[in-house]
Amino acid sequence: MNSRTGKLRQTILLALTAAVIVAALLVVGRFAFRLDLSSDHSQSLSKVSRQLWKEIPEHLHITYYISPTLSARHPGPRTIEDMLGEFEAYSHGRIDVSVEDPTSRAGAVEGLGVQGRQMQIVDQNEQRVAVVYSGIVVQYLDRTEVIPFVLDASTLEYDLVKAIRRAVKNEPQKLEILIGDGDKSLSNDYKTLNDELTRSGWQVAELNRGDPVPPDTKVLLVVGNNDLDDYDVYRIDEYLERGGSVFVAAKGINVDARQNLTAGPVAKDALLRALGAWGVEVQRSLLLDTSALTVPFQQMASNGAQIIRYTPYPHFVVTRPEYASKVNPVTARLAGLDLFWPSPISLKPIPGVKEEPLVKSTPKAWLQTGNFAVRPEESAGFGAEAGKTGGQYLLAASLTGVFPSAFFGQAKLPERKGAPPLAPEQGPASPGRLFVVGSADFATDLMNMTNSQFNASFIASAADWLASGDELAAIRSRGARDPRLSKVQDPVAKNSLILLAYAVNLVLVPGAVALVGLMRRRRRRILSRAGGEALAKTEQATTKGKGRKES
Repeated sequence: MNSRTGKLRQTILLALTAAVIVAALLVVGRFAFRLDLSSDHSQSLSKVSRQLWKEIPEHLHITYYISPTLSARHPGPRTIEDMLGEFEAYSHGRIDVSVEDPTSRAGAVEGLGVQGRQMQIVDQNEQRVAVVYSGIVVQYLDRTEVIPFVLDASTLEYDLVKAIRRAVKNEPQKLEILIGDGDKSLSNDYKTLNDELTRSGWQVAELNRGDPVPPDTKVLLVVGNNDLDDYDVYRIDEYLERGGSVFVAAKGINVDARQNLTAGPVAKDALLRALGAWGVEVQRSLLLDTSALTVPFQQMASNGAQIIRYTPYPHFVVTRPEYASKVNPVTARLAGLDLFWPSPISLKPIPGVKEEPLVKSTPKAWLQTGNFAVRPEESAGFGAEAGKTGGQYLLAASLTGVFPSAFFGQAKLPERKGAPPLAPEQGPASPGRLFVVGSADFATDLMNMTNSQFNASFIASAADWLASGDELAAIRSRGARDPRLSKVQDPVAKNSLILLAYAVNLVLVPGAVALVGLMRRRRRRILSRAGGEALAKTEQATTKGKGRKES
């Protein structure tokens, strides 16, 4: 009876255990869970994305068009599918995701805006070129937003959040660029920046000098200031006065790369004077730093040939994450920021305006305040003022609040021949935002020469912060990295590490291997000698034993 009761209990427990396992498997599929071990949790959804369903009144559909040829050969699509699944799982039923093969209807998929890419494939010793797709289409009511091609999930969360919000809110994100250097243009000098802003969902337009800033502009980006006069700056001032958001890339010294790197103070100081009224002083000097890039320069050899020489160039400053603000999301996870011919800035208190220092140089920076030695052949003069100007300087800052007008108290408004007269600013000022970087050239396509494309990403993050606050800027900066091997910039520390690497690889490691070999050889000799002595003693004992028996 007891044996039968025990077997029955075991059967019941086994059945209950199986039922619990089956129930767990059924339930776990309804919840999203990932263990993110990355240092900045870049592989899991942020709070903004998890709460995005609250902004979606109606049902939203996401379609991921992925070619099987690509997904079978690249790990990216699987990561993208996982992230889309997380968006669906956290959406409380507001978002549904489908994954489709676009092969049979490539024309219709391209009509939606998904872009195909050519991919070389090798199958059974046969090479062929296939057109593959990996694009995302977001559909909400009668509106559609597209991510044309995505294979790297590092910025996918940011791209999806912006695409979903654009589809739901149906509000264009307009960004105006005002170019303040007369020798530069959007198409010739800011293509990388324009492409990055467009890819980030901004509708980019160039603002002509002297034109009023359109009222629906979310962010005004001012790059350069060498040719801006008071008439131009008044338009910026009135936009900031009515609560606008302005990003300024300004310089105190103009370096003309087209004229053999001639350097001197900016031609017109209208914007610098206005920045001073808003709480930011841009110095008329160049900042140099030991944390700097090595730059290729074309030079003439003694035989008349043109050669390329890579020269350490302290005018191209590499900012370090440890000297960036950890509070502001634009700089909290600074992936990289290279400033070309920067000028230091300083902040002065303005009533009603809150200032925030964001990026500083290293403590080993210094200034050029008079003799601007810029050309590589002038390297002997680079550090002429290092002894008396050495120290750490501010290079970027943000300001928030009600800004005073830079033209307050002036009896006469600026005028320009042939342009309409300016109207006095009307009504009380509204809280605005200002982001200032003490370098104008860092936004140009010079960033391609130095592999500093993260400069454009930095500006796009700043634009998101200016327009939307902390949320989008924080998402964008997650997982971003400087791909260059440039962690150590100090020349003394770098040389010490190079010598250490040589010592470890050329002396320590081979020496350790040789030492281990010698020790093993010595041990073998000792064992061999000990074995020989033992064998001799055994033979001797055997011989003595035989002799006794014969006796």
